[in-house]
Amino acid sequence: MTAVEDIVRLIKDAGIARGKADSLAPDQSLEDQGFDSYDRMSLLTELEDHFNVDLPNDVANKLKTLNDIVNHFSSRGED
Repeated sequence: MTAVEDIVRLIKDAGIARGKADSLAPDQSLEDQGFDSYDRMSLLTELEDHFNVDLPNDVANKLKTLNDIVNHFSSRGED
């Protein structure tokens, strides 16, 4: 099962949004926490690579918080 800590680790390992990963709130939008469009695209790319999936735009646009990301991949059985 994918957990918030797993996504935060992925963000850190990829060097996305440097300095922000440790203070991310799971239920607050990433944009409100300082993620810009580049950070968001980098995260989506890392998620696709890590889980070996393609995220369609309609799905990617719904992944606004860490909890959204965890719930999406957990419901797919992706670990």
